[in-house]
Amino acid sequence: MSTAIDNKLSTLKDGLAKAKDMRYKAELRKDALLKQQDEILEQIRAEQVDPEMLEQEIEKLEREIAQLADEVESLIPWDLIKQQA
Repeated sequence: MSTAIDNKLSTLKDGLAKAKDMRYKAELRKDALLKQQDEILEQIRAEQVDPEMLEQEIEKLEREIAQLADEVESLIPWDLIKQQA
C-alpha cells in the first residue's frame, strides 16, 4: 500500500511542478504581449492617432485611398491605351 501512495504522491508532485512551469511560462508570455501592446499603442500615438479612434481612422484612410485611386484612374488615357492594343 505504501508503494501505491508513494507513486500517487510522486505523480501529484510531477503534475504540480509541470503546472507551476506552465504558469511561469504563461506569465512570461503575458508580460511580453503586454509590452508589445504598449509599444504598438505608442507607435499609434506617434502617428497622431488616438488608439480609441483607430477603426475610424482606418476607415477614413481607406476612403481617401479609394478616392485617390479614382482620381488616378480618371487621369489615365484609357481610350488611347485601348487604341494601341
